[in-house]
Amino acid sequence: MMKPVILAVALLAIPTWADAQRLCPDGTYVSGDRCHLAPDGTYVGGKPQLAPDGSYVAGKRALAPDGSYVGARKSQTDELSSPRAQTRLCPDGTYVFGARCKLAPNGKYVGEQ
Repeated sequence: MMKPVILAVALLAIPTWADAQRLCPDGTYVSGDRCHLAPDGTYVGGKPQLAPDGSYVAGKRALAPDGSYVGARKSQTDELSSPRAQTRLCPDGTYVFGARCKLAPNGKYVGEQ
């Protein structure tokens, strides 16, 4: 009886994990459900927006403490005032936007709600 409950809980968790990161054609990973090609040839996880430093980010731009820009998907921008939705310092020294840093298979971090 307990096996169906455990299986159901595990299956419910899969879409959340799967939406957290996406493999793009150039081998990079982005946070989100789609890869969007920016004008400079990089991929971002949402509609590309030009940041003041010349880089492209997904959705709304957020300035990280190190002076770089990170982007937030539409679902995250609705909660910009939430403590969960902010720039996060990841173990490798990079910043992401979201509730936590999620290690992608390529060894880089993406933000996760």
